[in-house]
Amino acid sequence: MLPAFQEHRSLLFGIAYRMLGRVSEAEDIVQEVWLRWQKQDPAAIQSPKAWLVAATTRLCIDQLRSARREREEYYGVWLPEPLMPLAEGDPGRSAELADSLSMAFMLMLESLGPAERAVFLLREVFDRDYDEIAAIVGKSEANCRQIVRRAKEHLEVKPKAPTPPTAQARKLVEEFLAAAASGKMESVLALLAEESNVYSDGGGKVKAAGRAILGADHASRFLLGIWPRFMTGVDVRHVDINGSPGVTVGKDGRIDYALSFEIAGDRVQNIYIVCNPDKLRHLARSA
Repeated sequence: MLPAFQEHRSLLFGIAYRMLGRVSEAEDIVQEVWLRWQKQDPAAIQSPKAWLVAATTRLCIDQLRSARREREEYYGVWLPEPLMPLAEGDPGRSAELADSLSMAFMLMLESLGPAERAVFLLREVFDRDYDEIAAIVGKSEANCRQIVRRAKEHLEVKPKAPTPPTAQARKLVEEFLAAAASGKMESVLALLAEESNVYSDGGGKVKAAGRAILGADHASRFLLGIWPRFMTGVDVRHVDINGSPGVTVGKDGRIDYALSFEIAGDRVQNIYIVCNPDKLRHLARSA
């Protein structure tokens, strides 16, 4: 039982994280699937992978439905919990990260309902057959095909893993951090794309913008305004977050901010700032 589960553990985490957007909850789902898997009769299961995928997806749908009110009443911008490798020598989590979705796409997925999100992800990201998806979510194959079509039209983008961070992208982030620290508007604007945005998630627990900051001019003013407050006397660690270059910020072993930078060419396109302490606890443990 254990070898079959371990073989697909990264896949199960990948499904759960994409469905829920929370690392801790995804790990809890995978643990619950393991407990249920141990109670099964191996001889009665044709495909362990199919059983595990179905169990994980159904638990995630139930979790999203029960948390619907919490999501609807969430203060400000909702961002997924940052996902980054636990360590260089952790091939399982590295594989999960390499194939994870970007912050931008995870944010767009929030517009889909639990079952629609499951159907869309299973088909477009995990390439599962429609007959298998239909059995998992309790809908017809035709209905599942319609859900995928409508979701693609609504999202107007095909899901794909972000390009792995390059040395050039990381250097651009370093230049941007230096420009913001200088306090010079022109230096920051020179590194921002014209249609750049800043999204910050404090969850109503710490100070953060209550809405997205849109456009390079507004984004630069916002960043220069907050930079002296949260980037003074802290430890800054360069990391990869959700497949994009990023940094964690904190002190005394505590992580207070996680910033992820979406790069477009030689400019910073979007910046995602997670400062809700509930969404950073797993990073503090891993650090």
